[in-house]
Amino acid sequence: MKTVIRISSSVLLAPAVFYMPFVLHDASKKYDDDCEYLMILGTVVVGADEPSKQLTERIERAITYLNSHKQAKAVCCGGCFRKEQKVSEAEVIKRFLLNNGIDENRILLENKSTTTYENFEFALKIIENDSGKTVENTKIAFLTSDYHVFRSGVIAKQMGIENVRKVSAASESKILKRYLREYFVSFDLAYRRFFKR
Repeated sequence: MKTVIRISSSVLLAPAVFYMPFVLHDASKKYDDDCEYLMILGTVVVGADEPSKQLTERIERAITYLNSHKQAKAVCCGGCFRKEQKVSEAEVIKRFLLNNGIDENRILLENKSTTTYENFEFALKIIENDSGKTVENTKIAFLTSDYHVFRSGVIAKQMGIENVRKVSAASESKILKRYLREYFVSFDLAYRRFFKR
């Protein structure tokens, strides 16, 4: 019984020791890497079509970034899969970009995904189609909330982006809940990395 308790404790403590320090490190940095394509990772839409506080933080950061990086195209990511939601996360992001002066010619939509993995999987195909180049030969960055940067960077590498570029959005909403979620999601990340091929 003691052995089982020790093993269980070790498993539960592993993310705190080996994963969360990297999450906190990346969250503390203000990433603003140059790119040709900026993947804006979606998150919760409230009701039918209103961005949550967290999504608003990402959209505002994207607008600032795109205004100072005129060469970059935006890839709005996220599907329509929650109860009461009528518009995809990607469409919500696009609407706010357009309303804030970002040219429609600079905006691409990835509106089918339901996870961060799918954000990358589907968006990279769209980017390759639009650029006519492979992922390896294209400067691609992702934009997400600061606490989500490390996990997204791991996923980006798993999806074939060797030189990962990042843009972080400061998160002020429910931050303790966000970090707690990162702790629990680390188990899925490890499973996908080591067992799911």
